Amino acid sequence: MEAVIKKGILWEKYRDLSFRRAFILTVFITFTAVICLSAAGILGCVALQNHLLPDPNAVILKLELRDENDQPLTLENRIALGDEPMQIPQIVFLTEDGHPEPKLADLSLMKVSVVKLEKSIDRIGPRRRLTYQACGVFTVLFPVLLSVSGILVCGFSFYRQKMERPLALLNRAVEKIASEDLDFTLEYESRDEMGRLCASFEKMRRVLLENHRTLWNMAEERRLLQASVAHDLRNPIAILAGYVEYLQLGLGKGGVSRRRLATIADRLEDTVNRLSQYTESVRHLNRMEDMEILRVPVDAAKFAGKMTEDFEILASDAQIRLEAVFDLPRPDPERSAPLTVAMDRDVVYRVAENLMNNALRFAREKVLIAFSVEKDPTTAGRCFFTVEIRDDGPGFPEQLLKGRERPFPHVSGEKGHSGLGLTIAELLCKKHGGRLELSNPPSGALAKAFLGL
Repeated sequence: MEAVIKKGILWEKYRDLSFRRAFILTVFITFTAVICLSAAGILGCVALQNHLLPDPNAVILKLELRDENDQPLTLENRIALGDEPMQIPQIVFLTEDGHPEPKLADLSLMKVSVVKLEKSIDRIGPRRRLTYQACGVFTVLFPVLLSVSGILVCGFSFYRQKMERPLALLNRAVEKIASEDLDFTLEYESRDEMGRLCASFEKMRRVLLENHRTLWNMAEERRLLQASVAHDLRNPIAILAGYVEYLQLGLGKGGVSRRRLATIADRLEDTVNRLSQYTESVRHLNRMEDMEILRVPVDAAKFAGKMTEDFEILASDAQIRLEAVFDLPRPDPERSAPLTVAMDRDVVYRVAENLMNNALRFAREKVLIAFSVEKDPTTAGRCFFTVEIRDDGPGFPEQLLKGRERPFPHVSGEKGHSGLGLTIAELLCKKHGGRLELSNPPSGALAKAFLGL
């Protein structure tokens, strides 16, 4: 178990090495292995040769002597290169009864001839001789074969350990992106060059996915906006068509009084004004899609108080009671400057104004507006400036609330909150790095705008 753990630790360290250090380490290990194996192979071949032929440099000298009676006498002696000069052994003659009689031979009467000169290797068997010669050839070829094999193993091992897996991951990721599939994750746990490349590729994939979602949301919002505009224009156009038809029938019969004509004229004027407002709202929406958020330091408490004063005038005109709640950072008494937050004043005011107009339109008696700066746990604790507006009206239509998980449909009607005001508020919230949440509490409607700081 400990060996497995140590092996895993060593592998992680090698995987995190840079290409340069990993390549040098791989070459060093391969070179050391080649040297050790070559030395072991050469020593093994030499040992086998010594076992087969202990003295490979020795030769066998075979002499033939003949005495004065021309009697042959053969002598064999092993001679090695570099030995001392050879001394012919003493010749012993035998008497007639067979007893040895040391007697100096008269070399002048003897004839000496070399019968045969053999190498030691010629005196061993064919198989042993072939094995001995093969060991000599192997001693030369073995280091060469190990060197070539070491180069191949070094390159293959380096590629397999450091490049094969990340290249396969990158190739698979490129194929997915080419097929417009961005819903995947590229993970390669290493701190080497390929690890950093995979991490950069993963960041690029996330950016592409975010941009793709943004474009999809923009297209969806534009589609819903077009449907909302078409729906909102349907009622005024139907009213205009109805009054025109009524006038045509009435004037043809001569039965329309002046008072009735004045009433119809007022209704037509109101309808035309509504159409003008819709057209102006659509024009503003087209501008807002290209607008930029300009954040500046703002005293949140002072800014919220100014908005409340403006909204009190609107509520007074609509004969609705307005209540305000402030849960905002207070100025530090030890500092002369108040605490500020960075936001686009115009965008925040426009969001609050649209939500307030929508609430005043459907409230029965009162509207509650609350300002706060809070952290949102759903966005990793990011801070938002929030504007919460609650009324005691009929609440939001169910069709509106069912679209909360996507760009919600912007429907219109006189029985619930609707119109382009919510569309504008939602778009501005997203521009400011936030969102718009709608809900129906036990009574009335609640709209809460989150504006990113």
